[in-house]
Amino acid sequence: MRIANACSGLVALAGLVSGACGQDQLVTLRPHVESLGAGGIAATQLAGLSLSQAAEAESTPAALTTDGLGSWLNSGWKRNVDVGINGAEGNTDNFSGRIGLGAERKAEDMETKAGISYKYAQQDDEKNQSRGEASVKNDYIWPETSWGLYWLGKLEYDEFQAWDWRASFYVGPTYTFIKNDKMLFRGRAGLGVSYEFGGEADEEAQFEANVGFDYENKLTERQKLFLTGDFYPSLSDWPDYRFVLSGGWEILVDPEANMFLKLGFTNRYDITPGDGKKKNDFEYFATLSWVF
Repeated sequence: MRIANACSGLVALAGLVSGACGQDQLVTLRPHVESLGAGGIAATQLAGLSLSQAAEAESTPAALTTDGLGSWLNSGWKRNVDVGINGAEGNTDNFSGRIGLGAERKAEDMETKAGISYKYAQQDDEKNQSRGEASVKNDYIWPETSWGLYWLGKLEYDEFQAWDWRASFYVGPTYTFIKNDKMLFRGRAGLGVSYEFGGEADEEAQFEANVGFDYENKLTERQKLFLTGDFYPSLSDWPDYRFVLSGGWEILVDPEANMFLKLGFTNRYDITPGDGKKKNDFEYFATLSWVF
């Protein structure tokens, strides 16, 4: 009980330091007196504060924290669902499908982008692709400069690689070469680590560098080009390396439903893919995307 009273007293004294008000604004409220307790009453009286202001000082930090977190979670986000399906029957039976979920938030001092996707394909009733990926990238924008800081985390799954799973994380500086209403071009260079497990993987951590870029070009109010590249040279087994290049064309087809058509490609290259595996994986896609 003494500890609680002492804490209440400290809260009241903190209100004095913040310069909440003068003597002419003092108000006496009995409910606040009872809630603060004896220690809080004494400290409040010594500080020359109103009990209502002491109670406000006690509650303000929690309210600010809640509002800040709630604002970040609930405002400024653009979420999307992407779906694409292809199939054929006849002399050759094939089916392929992909689904993705994404979220993006842009503010003056921070940009966050997250996504999860899965692709599946089969030909003549035999599976030939099963790949999933989840990623989060955060860019911290430093005010009044082109420099920033980023971190990138990924978790990949692929049945047709020497490994089943690969987890990776990178961090480093960024530099924004171009940023305006029409175009964005930002480069990054960082250090990190990747870990492959499952299948025929060595299951050893590999230290890697990451050199990459993001490019966007808004051609019109309805059309946008995008391109992203990442180069991963190995620091543990130099000169091993891999890179990923993806891009496409986004077209707004229904403004009322906020529906987009996306045409794009992804190319993955690994100089050491494992026994019996191809170094290069190239895929192209067409999906419908709903943004909300």
